[in-house]
Parts: sequence; structure tokens; C-alpha cells
Amino acid sequence: MARISEFNPGRKISAAFLITILVGTVLLMLPASRSGAAVATSFDVVAPHAIPTGVPVFGPSFADGAPLSIALFTAASATSVTGLIVVDTGSYWSAFGQAVIFLLIELGGIGTMTMVTLFASALRKRATFEDRAIAKVWFGLTPREVRHSVGQIVVASLLLQLGFAFLNSLYLWFSHHATSPLQAMAHGVFLTGSAFNNAGFAPYQDSLMSFSTEPFLLLSLGALIVIGGLGFPVWLMLYRNGWHWWKWGMTTRIMLLGTAAAIVFGWVAITVLEWHNPHTFGAMPVPERLLNGLFSSISPRTAGFNSVDISQQYPETWLITDGLMLIGGGPAGTAGGLKITTAIVVMATLWGEIRGAHAINILGWRLARSAQRQALAVLSLFFGLVAVGAFLLMLFTPFNLNQCLFEICSALGTVGLSTGITPLLPVAAQFMVIIFMILGRIGPLTLAAALATRRRPVAYELPRDHPLIG
Repeated sequence: MARISEFNPGRKISAAFLITILVGTVLLMLPASRSGAAVATSFDVVAPHAIPTGVPVFGPSFADGAPLSIALFTAASATSVTGLIVVDTGSYWSAFGQAVIFLLIELGGIGTMTMVTLFASALRKRATFEDRAIAKVWFGLTPREVRHSVGQIVVASLLLQLGFAFLNSLYLWFSHHATSPLQAMAHGVFLTGSAFNNAGFAPYQDSLMSFSTEPFLLLSLGALIVIGGLGFPVWLMLYRNGWHWWKWGMTTRIMLLGTAAAIVFGWVAITVLEWHNPHTFGAMPVPERLLNGLFSSISPRTAGFNSVDISQQYPETWLITDGLMLIGGGPAGTAGGLKITTAIVVMATLWGEIRGAHAINILGWRLARSAQRQALAVLSLFFGLVAVGAFLLMLFTPFNLNQCLFEICSALGTVGLSTGITPLLPVAAQFMVIIFMILGRIGPLTLAAALATRRRPVAYELPRDHPLIG
């Protein structure tokens, strides 16, 4: 039997993820993926008329297809379910190109979290008895039950998307937001898949600003964002134990309570800050202000749709949104970010240190010390990447700290919101954002896998000392 240290799920996930981006890039470079591009087979430098005005590009393209930099950026954004774009999804990409983007979103969302869950199950199966007990608490299932349940959960998630896609398509048609039933169905399916997978891609130039006065679509997509962001462990726990909360593990309890708390906090903070902003909420009646405040709190975790103009929001609102984007959703789900569980564990650990507690208890469970170390490692990694990324983006671009910080938080949190600077980024900055989107999607997964599998026996211990802290 292979040792735990030889079983590296993070490496397999990363390889599958990067291969998906590569294949998606090639498909998006094809002339058939470009809206209005003539089908050709020659490989040539991209024609000037194929480049949107003001978008820096790099690399060749197939005849009138998308240049390498645009195709790579879009493929990475879709596969990492981020949603940042350098060209308009609805007008730049053809129906085939949008279908490729949709497939990348599904693979990056459901595909990645399925792999994570299966690898986690296999990891626990090869681990010690103690590790299997931890897996039992995490999933609420044995490794064999996890493998059987994953297929059922995937089918259920696809059926859920189909149901919401049908309702959203009907709404788009009867509300006259589509010119034909076929377009309504295409847009309904695309929006539903993008919302459930927390991707943030929309077939409209203004994202969802045209729907800021229509609660049905905003609430429908908001529900999909929350459901997709809860993660497989929570779904499996609820599938196994229903709403019998006393049977839930710590992950499920933290996710359900933490998600509700984060949404309410963001809803109140953003609504209050933007209440009198004439460019966002100020001109709306009270019900629409509350509706858009709620959606503006849900979307940063980590879908990336916007129903108001982000570039016109106050810097204080950007800072609140930065925090929501970095926290993200749940582990092994379609959302990115630090994860709510990580944030709650860090806060509980901090509170426990302040109180001088010998053990950290969260919602009826005692927190393992290894989880505290892992949470602090992920938090430190994210904050370090944010600082480095914002600094480098300021070097590469003429934009200020608020804009660069927002862009990096959006990329690292795989959100997709932007203050409007993404299409204006130079090629070097585009590639940097691509790296941050990939790190944001698979970085925490590979780090968690590495922390879980690195166990070295200690032959001796050094004398203990306590450095001065603070």
C-alpha cells in the first residue's frame, strides 16, 4: 500500500486544472469561437480588426480567431470560475465560444470540487484510524459512502441547474429580455451555470445591471450562488442527516451559520454605505436599494455578478467587498477565497488566545490543533499574496491602490468583480492576474493537501523556549 506522503492529490488536481485551461485556450483561439470571425485554417498574426479597441493583446491567433492572451485569460478565468474578462462575453465570443466558456465553468466548478472530494476520501482511506475518524466528522460519511454519494450529488446539482435554468429562461422570455425563445434558453442556461459555479460570467455587456430592478432573477441567481458555495462536505452532511443539526459536523455548522452571518453583515454594510450614492443606490426606491444591497453582499462570495456599477461605488464599499471576496465560500465547493471555515477558525483561535483558553470550542465541537495551524498558514499565504499582488499591479499599471487591491482580491478570491480596469491591464499585468486566478482556485487545495500529507516522524526534540510576542 502506498504511503500517505506518496499520495499527492494536490498534484493531480493541479495537473488536471492546467490541462483544462490549455485545451480551453486552444478552443477559444479557433475562428469559430470569435463572433463574426470567418472560419479559416491558417495560422497568422492576429488582424487589427479582430482586437477590441483599447485591449492590450499578445501572441498569434488562427486567422480571425482570438489572440493568445485573450483566449488564455478567458480560459483561465472560466476554469478558475473567476469571471474577470478583458473582452465582452456576449459580443466578442460566438455561440460556440460561449459554449466552450460554459463547459470550462462546469469543469472548473463541479469538476474540481468533485475531484477534491474524491481525493480527500481516498486520502482518508489510506490514512490512519485517527484520520478516518476525522474524515467521518468532516463528511459525516465513510470513504466508501463518500464515493457513492458523490455521483448522486453531481446528478442532483445538474438537475438543480436544469430546474433553475428552465425558470430563468421562462423569465427572460416573458420579461422581454430575449429576442427569441432560443436566446432566452441560451442565456438562462448560461446564467444559471455561471451562478451555481460561482463564475460570474454573463452574456450581457453590463453584467446584471439591466436587472437591478427585477427581484426574480437577482434572487434566483443569488440562491444558486449560495447553494454552490456551500461545498460538497455540507451537501453530503445534509444528504446524510437532513436538518437534524445535532448530527452535523463542525464544517456544516460553521458554513451554514457563517454564510448567513457574512451575507447579513455585507448586506447591512454595503446598503448603508451606498444608500445615498447617486450613482448606485441613491436614485433607487427603498425596496430596490435593499434588493441590490443583498445581491451586492452575496455576489462577492464568490460569483462576481454586479447589478450596479462597481466603478462608481465608494472606496469604503470596495474595502468591505475586498473582505467578502477574500473570505469566499465553503471548502470543496464552487466558491473560492480563504473559505468561511478558515476565517471562523482563525477568529475562534484569536478569541481563545485572548481568553487564555486551553482548548478552542466551536459550535459544540473541540477544534483540532492541526486545523488551527492550517488555517493560520492559509490566512498568512493569502494576505502575503494580496500584498505582493497589489504592489506588483501598481508597478505595472497607472491605477491607484484601491483599484489594484480590489483587482487582486477579486482574482485571488476567484470572484470576477472589477472596478473597470481589467480590459485596460497591460499584457504583463494580465498574465499576473492569470497566475493569481489559478493560485486562488487550486492554491488553497494544494496547500491543504500538502499540510494534510506531510507527516515526518521526529527522532528528537530541541529544548523549548518562548520568544517575546508583541
